[in-house]
Amino acid sequence: MVVVGVALCLLVLAFTSSVDAAFINISRHRLNTLLAEGQSRARVVSRLMNDPYRFKATIILLNVGATIAATAFTLYLAGPGGVWWQLGGLVLLLVAILVLSEALPKALVLRNPDATALRLARPISMLTALLWPLIWLLDHTVAPFTRMISGKNGTDTPLVTEEELRTLMNVGEEEGLIEHEEREMIEGIFSFGDTLAREVMVPRVNIVSLDADDTLDTALALVIDRGHSRIPVYRETIDQVVGLLYAKDLLAALRDGVRDIALERLVRPAYYVPETMKVDALLRDLQARKVHMAIIVDEYGGTAGLVTIEDLIEEIVGEIQDEYDTEERLVQTVADGELLVDALVPIADLNELTGIEISSDESDRIGGFVYERLGRVPTVGDVVELHGISIEVLSVQGLRPRQLRIRYQPQLALEISSAGEEAEKPNDEPT
Repeated sequence: MVVVGVALCLLVLAFTSSVDAAFINISRHRLNTLLAEGQSRARVVSRLMNDPYRFKATIILLNVGATIAATAFTLYLAGPGGVWWQLGGLVLLLVAILVLSEALPKALVLRNPDATALRLARPISMLTALLWPLIWLLDHTVAPFTRMISGKNGTDTPLVTEEELRTLMNVGEEEGLIEHEEREMIEGIFSFGDTLAREVMVPRVNIVSLDADDTLDTALALVIDRGHSRIPVYRETIDQVVGLLYAKDLLAALRDGVRDIALERLVRPAYYVPETMKVDALLRDLQARKVHMAIIVDEYGGTAGLVTIEDLIEEIVGEIQDEYDTEERLVQTVADGELLVDALVPIADLNELTGIEISSDESDRIGGFVYERLGRVPTVGDVVELHGISIEVLSVQGLRPRQLRIRYQPQLALEISSAGEEAEKPNDEPT
């Protein structure tokens, strides 16, 4: 009878190992398909997976109980032989557990985890119900210590963290399971919810716009020249956007022979959002309102820039270009450690590309960083020198830098702070 008891304990351990392996490796797609077909066992599996704490608690209780019982039976069986027999019995029990109750069941389950999960769903569900008092007692015993240590209930802990997903993603790329572009897209999704509208917007100085007093012919020429389907229309200054001119509305008016109508009569209402709005919320709003463009306003109510649905999607899938777009190379490699950079390149993108670490509390783009360091309007030839990195202004447009030359030491980890350093510039006249 004692031998039978040990064998039953090994069977229980093999059962829990099989259940655990099956539920971990089951195909979510297959499970969803079975749920859609109304498969009753699939509903049991889904219910267990949606309550992982009770499911895991059942596995733990069965494992602990079976292990204790098997150990007791083994010690009782080997007791007459003395300590050495008992020690030998425990070693044999350990080997039996590892081989017969762990390795072998899991190897068999991995051949078809979906079928195994469906087959074992009802038994483990019944055991979960039978062990409910012990699970409740375990929960109320452990929960206070969990809250004391982590400050929250253990049942609220996510099954998979973002860091774990990133690690799996990197391993998948290294092993060739996912392409580099796919990994970049997933990274874009992770960072999407943390990105602000001001980080992806077209700055106000780059907005293509029309004055409300412009003629329809002027508007048509701008649409043809720039290829935009929506253009902001302002009165007096870009801070007073009165609406958006749709190219299709303009073409319809011209087709009907209407050329003397005021441009403001054709505009549609603009959608305004603060520059601190998260882009995931902005995308949902644009979809809900069925609009493709939003005007970004700063804390003073002035126009900071604009953003389109395409800009938001590009944060996930990368640059989107159609057959009419002219490709602009924002970053050009001149030599190892030397780049020509558009001043509108985001600092975060430049850091990722070069491996340097530029940080600024005030600016999101490298041109703004240069402006911040100089403390005045940049001119051609100005240079910012910091920790072995040289940022030279090659051209300006109006009051802002347009193109920069960056020289740095490749492979060197650098950290540049926007505070506490003085910028140097050649040809400065003494004050």
